[in-house]
Amino acid sequence: MGKGLISFLPKNVDFFKYLCECSEVLIEICNEVKNLYNNPTEEIFNKIIELEHKADKIVYEYRHKLNEVFITPLDREDLHELMIELDDVIDFAKSSAEKYFLYRPKKKYDFMDQILDVLIKSAHKVKNLMAILRKADEEIIKIVSEICDLEKEADAINRRGIADLFNNGDDILEIIKVKEILAQFEETIDRTQMLAITVENSIFKHL
Repeated sequence: MGKGLISFLPKNVDFFKYLCECSEVLIEICNEVKNLYNNPTEEIFNKIIELEHKADKIVYEYRHKLNEVFITPLDREDLHELMIELDDVIDFAKSSAEKYFLYRPKKKYDFMDQILDVLIKSAHKVKNLMAILRKADEEIIKIVSEICDLEKEADAINRRGIADLFNNGDDILEIIKVKEILAQFEETIDRTQMLAITVENSIFKHL
């Protein structure tokens, strides 16, 4: 049999496993981002970078396997898009850590604690979503809705935080720094919503 035909034969590749593994790394990164906020050390920051590299390896292998097989559990384009968006969430979380570590605000803020808690909750919901992806049932709708609710909560926290900064802050540079960091955290959570909606669209167009 010609080697070129091998890729057209069915292969036992569990793409959902790769998505789950990547979402587990996302949770680890988000937890470390919160740790970095509480204790901005080089050690914690480097751990976040290492975790992002771990995710990159998973993404690389996933894409390699996706290009290798002919038959996939979902549309090939959908599987590709799901991993791109999950990788985007991870990249945004890592960028949030970079921005916080670079800017080093002078103080802690309640709204920053709150949005980081929402970020961690969102990461766990993403993991839950990836875990049931293969089932393609209505539980997906529930989790997507919960992720969207968390995004709305993050948006509200962002608005309150900005109002607090401008009403009570007296250091312009500090206000700018914190506003940018807060926006980066919110954008990361926005990306979880984008991923969730992509999951919903990918699954239910086949039902």
